[in-house]
Amino acid sequence: MPSVNYLNKALQILSNRDSTKDAKLVARQVLHNSGFTDEDIYNCLKQGSIIRITIFEA
Repeated sequence: MPSVNYLNKALQILSNRDSTKDAKLVARQVLHNSGFTDEDIYNCLKQGSIIRITIFEA
């Protein structure tokens, strides 16, 4: 799995309007290869971070 720096960079590329279509495709593939689903990527773009905390009720 890539380091957090690569994942953050991929997220920055996806959120940057000036990034090329091909760069965005590669960034999305990096995130997919790291286990992110399309929904995960969408949520990360919405919140601007790859960090997500999920609380489970016991």
